[in-house]
Amino acid sequence: MRIRNICILGGTGFVGRHLANRLSTAQEKRHTRVLTRHRERNKHLLVIPNLYLYEVDHLDEDSLAYYFKGCEIVINLIGILNESRKGDFERVHAQLPERIARACKRAGVKRLLHMSALGASAEAPSAYQRSKAEGERRVHEAANDVFTVTSFQPSVIFGPEDSFFNRFAGLLRISPGIFPLPTPDARFSPVYVGDVATPLSAACSSPAAMVVGTNSAAPKPIACENW
Repeated sequence: MRIRNICILGGTGFVGRHLANRLSTAQEKRHTRVLTRHRERNKHLLVIPNLYLYEVDHLDEDSLAYYFKGCEIVINLIGILNESRKGDFERVHAQLPERIARACKRAGVKRLLHMSALGASAEAPSAYQRSKAEGERRVHEAANDVFTVTSFQPSVIFGPEDSFFNRFAGLLRISPGIFPLPTPDARFSPVYVGDVATPLSAACSSPAAMVVGTNSAAPKPIACENW
């Protein structure tokens, strides 16, 4: 049986943990590398079959290229919901994906699966969505005939231990009956974390042409209708 090597950035996060488990139970045998800044904090992931955990500085392109070697697919799930300081969205959502794409090409990786966001656009109202759009633009510009890129655009993701809905649940526990509505007209189409992990996992088993379409140099982002 052919072994496929996959590397996940952001594999210790909310979506990453679900995806790593999904990849380990797939019929196709896979070895999954998860790169993290804090290996000791995430050693519990080592119970997942065929998962290897490495401590890496994501900002170091040379280190990324080193750990990408031998992998057929790299999956970038790294993202933040809020900026701790000005410029964090640009660094994490735009500059880092560009660096990851360069490292992939240096290491001979054929495919990059990139987590973007629903509503990502240069004209979007939020800095979060604008930075996601910029990162998506940069990774797709890096694509060519031998390096394909697929973007996924989920809405707000919910599930056990999510950092969005559980935050509001915590506020309600502290002050029952009082719910903060900074933008009362905001509407969401939340998607379950398992329904995000499923197409990501399926993309790892599908030929690149089936996922990105015929124009691999500038493929259209993949966006599930229910996302």
